Amino acid sequence: MADGNVYVYAVIPASERARVPDAGVAGARVRTVEHGGVAAIVSDLDEGSLVAAREVRAHWRVVEAAVAETTVLPVRFATVLAGDRAVVEQLLEPQAERLTALLRSLDGRVQLAVKGEYDQEALLREVVRETPAVKALRERVRALPEAAGYYDRIRLGELVTAEIGRRRARDQQIALAALEPHAEAAHANEPRTPNAAFDLAFLVARDRVDAFGGPVRELGDALGERVQLRYVGPLPPYSFVDEQTAGEAPAWA
Repeated sequence: MADGNVYVYAVIPASERARVPDAGVAGARVRTVEHGGVAAIVSDLDEGSLVAAREVRAHWRVVEAAVAETTVLPVRFATVLAGDRAVVEQLLEPQAERLTALLRSLDGRVQLAVKGEYDQEALLREVVRETPAVKALRERVRALPEAAGYYDRIRLGELVTAEIGRRRARDQQIALAALEPHAEAAHANEPRTPNAAFDLAFLVARDRVDAFGGPVRELGDALGERVQLRYVGPLPPYSFVDEQTAGEAPAWA
């Protein structure tokens, strides 16, 4: 067992030896630490060698290589434990039952991400065109001097924000209705950017990944040019593993 710091990438079934890159974070050799029926994918880490801007790519490369081969429970970036013994005692041993159950429930399944992003100018034109109150107030603001229209401008901003929120909720429901029937589970993440229409994750059987692309293309056609779709995967099931921290063990990403 390694005595120094150990970087943890993910947990996999001990019975499956995933093919992962030879080098991980800080260029260290990737290996596994096993306990019972589960194994953590790890690499040794010298003190002070973690540089996020560079190593986040190495982290994803290891995890994505693993998910191409086996069922993976991803661990949050920059999770470091004090040696192999800590990996066993703080992560694998106390959570063995839970980890085994999660791996069993996710066996043969991957995450597919479907994100929608608005064309901001097209969205604003739509809001003005389809919302009489916004259109009327916009015309009023245009006709007033800047100082005189101060409070009207605030109100206009509030109306536009509310209308965009309604459209975001509507478009998310449209996307879920179109794609959820083709997945085993779905999860709606909170949009992280002002232009985001939706950020959805779907749990899909590996042998259904190619088939899932058809409904995604149909959704893109239905939404038209005002929403640009990004379709990414297969990914580890980030959105379908409950977040939990036990002692110094990592929280699930």
